[in-house]
Amino acid sequence: MRNLTCLMAACLAFASVCVGAVAAPSPVAVIQGNESLPSGERGFARSLARHVERWYKEAGVDCVLSDDSDLKKALAGAKVAALVYVAQPDAKQMQELRAFTGRGGKLVVFYSSSHELAALMGMKVDGYMKGSTEGRWSQMKFVEGRPRGVPDSILQTSPNLFVVHPVEGRSQVMAWWHDRQGKRTEEPAWLESLQGYWMTHVLLADGDSEAKGRLLLALAATHDGGLWEQAAKKRLESARKVCSTGGAKGAKALAAVESARKAEASAAQLLAEGKAYEAWLKANELRERMFEAYGMMQSPKKGEVRAVWDHSGMGLYPGEWPRTCRLLKDAGITDIYVNVAGAGFAHYASAVLPRSRVFEEQGDQLAACVAAAKPLGLRVHAWLLCFSTEGATKERIDVFAKKGWLLTNADGSPRPWLDPAVPEARAYLVSAVKEMAVKYKVDGVHLDFVRYPDFGSSLGPTVRARFEAAAKAKVADWPEGVKEGKHRRAFLQWRAEQVTDFVQAAQKVMRRDAQGKLLTAAVYGKYPSCVDSVGQDWEAWLDMGMVDYVAPMNYTEDMAKFNEWLGAQTRTRKQAMKILPGIGVTAAESRLNAAQVIDQINAARKAGCPGFALFDLDTTLRQEILPILRLGMTAPAK
Repeated sequence: MRNLTCLMAACLAFASVCVGAVAAPSPVAVIQGNESLPSGERGFARSLARHVERWYKEAGVDCVLSDDSDLKKALAGAKVAALVYVAQPDAKQMQELRAFTGRGGKLVVFYSSSHELAALMGMKVDGYMKGSTEGRWSQMKFVEGRPRGVPDSILQTSPNLFVVHPVEGRSQVMAWWHDRQGKRTEEPAWLESLQGYWMTHVLLADGDSEAKGRLLLALAATHDGGLWEQAAKKRLESARKVCSTGGAKGAKALAAVESARKAEASAAQLLAEGKAYEAWLKANELRERMFEAYGMMQSPKKGEVRAVWDHSGMGLYPGEWPRTCRLLKDAGITDIYVNVAGAGFAHYASAVLPRSRVFEEQGDQLAACVAAAKPLGLRVHAWLLCFSTEGATKERIDVFAKKGWLLTNADGSPRPWLDPAVPEARAYLVSAVKEMAVKYKVDGVHLDFVRYPDFGSSLGPTVRARFEAAAKAKVADWPEGVKEGKHRRAFLQWRAEQVTDFVQAAQKVMRRDAQGKLLTAAVYGKYPSCVDSVGQDWEAWLDMGMVDYVAPMNYTEDMAKFNEWLGAQTRTRKQAMKILPGIGVTAAESRLNAAQVIDQINAARKAGCPGFALFDLDTTLRQEILPILRLGMTAPAK
């Protein structure tokens, strides 16, 4: 322990001297589509642009995020500009983009359908293509002669493209799309020209984040060489923070730290020699060695629940559930929540829910998962998206609307969310719970979206009628009377009771028809505020024995905040034993590296929780997190 601590201290102290001051902000602009898009698409563009911004910053590149409403201002001083879903720039916007490339600026274009922008870039837009669940566009493989630092390939499954082809003499393909089996398709993934680069889709937050950040850095650094130095210094600085705590765990951990020390010294020397790109590569090696060292310092906990959420419902390798399950088993995972059902879809052979496109094209995903997991001892939980209509077709939502099952807007028009106060809607979902629990050899059913979407969504006229009938009283000043008036407390309690009634009905059918199988739920972490905001009284569910475990979605990068939430959730030992903290590895709210995941798992153990759940089963989890956990945290018990 003492040797390791001293060695780490020496390593970190040496790093602090060598890294020095961080370089000035780099002239990289990230611009999201706004005026160039229909209003309904702008939120989507914003989320895509924030991912690009985050990958730049994680790679060590400072950038500024803005939208296309004032391109002159957004492009001022920039050398590289990433246009994220700037679909159809108008004449004034095109004028600014021409001026930008005319003065030597380079564009990185994502997911545009603009023929005029393509012409500026020396390319040709050939139109929109929609994929299938077969995974036609599952990997980008880059050609020889690509810019320095661009990775060989990037894993990403894209559902559609705006196909773009090069114009002879002006542009060329930089990467081709490959399908799930590794076969090259006819569609380019990336093109390059003197004006910059073009991706036929957009970088998605579905994993392989290191490679995506490296790609963005490399493209920018090709036109601003100083970015390699900036990135190398920042990567060195971040690597120093990885392994600052923990206990020794033998010779392997000592060797890993020694290797990290050597990598750090080499990176510092390369920086001093002006070899910034090589220093960046060595800084990445340092970071990897530090993660390994930290991973080796950890110890497994016997009998712990180690769950992962599989949002795709098809595993890591669609069509190959045995491969996914073997990987999870080898990584020490014990449970999988597989997203196979929702109010508007079923990836399994359902007689209750509408069968999905995934089921029609890929087969019964729940059956395939169970068949692959059971021989390995993995526990499978059928994950049901309850009141949300995510995954439903427009036709199915229309059916719900005609039945009167949907929440409504102030004018009475339907909202795409099942109303928990509709008994028939609750019974419909309970039938799905029973079907999965009885028909399949699952270990449990996992409830998600078991709530209202928000407070405002429950103020429509249909909700008013149901509440007034239940309360046997008229609310004259609706909705103010339930927002702040005398009916507020009764209304909030009534909403929560509607959701609780569903959970209780699901529990009864599980106890009666699927004895021994678990009922669990993903819930909001902030209690009791979630009772008022979304009608989710999960502490009451635990107190009354309606669910076996809840997984509070404690998705944050802030360790203090994680501990604050966890402390409230586990304030009694009895409740702590029913809490599986949700850790947002690649959630919308948080992106965690391996050391952060380890720290949150250790906090859960300290709080007396029986385990944890990781969101989400994707390439990042497979590549960057599970291998480090396997070194100690989830290693086989000796």
